[in-house]
Amino acid sequence: MPPPTPLSPPELSYLYASLSLSPPIRLDLRTPTQFRPLVAECSFLPHCNGSARVCMSEAGECIVGIKAEVEKDATTKYATVIEREKWIEVSVEVAGGVSGPGSGVGIGGISGAGGATGRDEGDGGAAVWLKEGLLAGGAGGWSILDRLAISSGWHWKLYIDVLLLTPTSHPSPLLLSTAVNMALDSTYLPKLTSPHDVDDIPTFSDDWAISVPLYEPTTFPRPPMSLPVVAVGDNVFLDPSVAEVAAAEAGLVVTLSLSDSQGNCDIVGVRSMEVGRGGGKEGDRKGINRKLLRQMVNACVKEAGEVIKGLGETTHKQMFRA
Repeated sequence: MPPPTPLSPPELSYLYASLSLSPPIRLDLRTPTQFRPLVAECSFLPHCNGSARVCMSEAGECIVGIKAEVEKDATTKYATVIEREKWIEVSVEVAGGVSGPGSGVGIGGISGAGGATGRDEGDGGAAVWLKEGLLAGGAGGWSILDRLAISSGWHWKLYIDVLLLTPTSHPSPLLLSTAVNMALDSTYLPKLTSPHDVDDIPTFSDDWAISVPLYEPTTFPRPPMSLPVVAVGDNVFLDPSVAEVAAAEAGLVVTLSLSDSQGNCDIVGVRSMEVGRGGGKEGDRKGINRKLLRQMVNACVKEAGEVIKGLGETTHKQMFRA
């Protein structure tokens, strides 16, 4: 079902015609690859290892809190892939949502987010694709799980709680992934003081001034980010507004991770995004071909590096160690 929009059929047709021009004209006069301004802050929640708050125009406000706890491996030997995936637990909650998994607002048309009860367990839901991006790592095979291993038989377990405070009719996936990205980038863990190869319960320093960042500022890959992109005719638009999503013919959410200091990115996931009817009738939507798919993904890869680098610099400036 197409995302809800207050625009009438004539308005959608006019918007579709404007976006199909060469060069296209967006309602807010942004260029095709220009992002909307946002307000962001990090490390503001007490008793959290990492936190972030992000506000975007027309997309709402999102708060992310990350807590870490020491947990013993399920087996005495090296943990299996399935066991390691349980080291991260992601929950997405919508303020004022209806109880039950998958019953909240749709996040950018990617299935439904969890309701007021907290956990989003629906396949394809917001919690699912957020966790998938974290587990995918980068082209070098690195995963966040490698940093969560503490010593022989022990690991950190991360609880990533996402709260959408002011849900709109069509929240952007960029809002959630930006907040999670900044929260992970600001996450610090106590420094290990016991040997790595000891099976006993690990011990840590209680001096928070020497705590260790989950993501070292100079190491790669960086925390992943998901960018929504839509196509109208032969034109591609990043960070689409609600109206642009309704007028689009195809939509994707591309998850990328910054792989080096030059701004190069690795693609760690691609999901389809529900869009409107392209300003025409139901049967007039063209869909997507290989050429357009490549154009949409390349636009995300080209712009994601600067976006992730900019967020990282903003996060580090706000940290008390900057």
